[in-house]
Amino acid sequence: MVSKPVTGPNPESHDDDLLRDHRELQRLFEQVEIAKTEWEQTMDCVPEMVILTNTSGSVQRCNKTFADYLQKNYYDIIGRNWTLLLCERGLPVNASHDSTRTIRENSSERWYEIKTHPYTTKGKNAASGHVTTITDITMQKKFSQQLEEKNHQIMENLRDLNDKNAELAEAYASLKKTQSQVLQQEKMASIGQLAAGVAHEINNPIGFITSNLNSLGKYLTRLSDFIQLQKKALASPGDPAILEEVRQKEKTMKMNFIMDDSMKIIEESLDGSDRVQKIVQSLKSFSRSDDGKRVPADINECLESAVNIVWNEIKYKAALKRELGILPQTLCYPNQLNQVFMNILINAVQAIKNQGTITVRTWHSDDSIRASISDTGCGMPPEVVARIFEPFFTTKEVGKGTGLGLSITYEVIKRHEGEIWVESTLGEGTTFNIRIPVIEAG
Repeated sequence: MVSKPVTGPNPESHDDDLLRDHRELQRLFEQVEIAKTEWEQTMDCVPEMVILTNTSGSVQRCNKTFADYLQKNYYDIIGRNWTLLLCERGLPVNASHDSTRTIRENSSERWYEIKTHPYTTKGKNAASGHVTTITDITMQKKFSQQLEEKNHQIMENLRDLNDKNAELAEAYASLKKTQSQVLQQEKMASIGQLAAGVAHEINNPIGFITSNLNSLGKYLTRLSDFIQLQKKALASPGDPAILEEVRQKEKTMKMNFIMDDSMKIIEESLDGSDRVQKIVQSLKSFSRSDDGKRVPADINECLESAVNIVWNEIKYKAALKRELGILPQTLCYPNQLNQVFMNILINAVQAIKNQGTITVRTWHSDDSIRASISDTGCGMPPEVVARIFEPFFTTKEVGKGTGLGLSITYEVIKRHEGEIWVESTLGEGTTFNIRIPVIEAG
């Protein structure tokens, strides 16, 4: 009597599954590398120095601006203490983790603002290191001093010399000229201030993608061992001892769990990769300057781009509600609108003391695109609302703001032949309303 061969798991099927998983893993790794390269290239375009250190202060990464300032090769910087590197360059920095510091470089008489932010990896409470940004604020200090002097001069002339209207007009023209010079610098300074938060938003998904890749590596080792055992079983068909060994190994090595968990790991990693891609794309879009020509754009995309940039500021203080309608494209300056939405969102976050809600709405009505950004913050009294769009007007402490953000916002909306107005109730919140006419491409 001829015994029938005992059938076991189909090795070819497992090989195909492994091959597909390997290809998917390879594609995922390539996407992560592309996103990482795009992020590094984008950070190299930022005029501020950006440094990523571990808890002991050793440099893990830095952008080109920092390397150029030190006049050193990138790989000569990695692993060295960032404060010692700066001291060697002539910028005296101690190892304090104060969030914001201002330091003067004596040799060049330039001023720098240093901001340090701790970051944590997924699943850990303690800080894993720090992200530090160093911004050259020499021009801002000079501008602030010039503006204070001009402002003082204007107020003195108003009180004591009412007959010198011509001099007041000249001073106002000088202020307007200074404002136009600061416009682009204000925009790039905003990116520099948010760079640490953006880096933190990118670091989190990259962290768990790396962890997932390590887990998949271990799973592949187990799968490889199990396949070798199956090959041994195929080489000796009908051997009950080997078949029993295969069954036992399948249980002890938890092969079913490995296959299920591998798919979950790949899905989670793809979600993280998409998140990194969106952040990098938003940062690239925001950093780009308009070339003076209107282009067709979706206002919802401008708003989403601003949300992605400011998200690290929003998520710790407010729940974000989106009520975005279907909008037609319109000819506009999209990068300027990005800045408008970012300025308003930052103000909304700063108006919320503890926890609150920010609601963004868009809709199409009467051949116009309408948008509103509301917060449940502290609100403003009528006398503040009346001056909110004035250049250099600010309710913040001295040194905390230039007072140009909402003035720039107002000018951008006017440039789009639109309207912007504010509704605010003290103690309840504020809503910024925007109307932009739809202009179709000719």
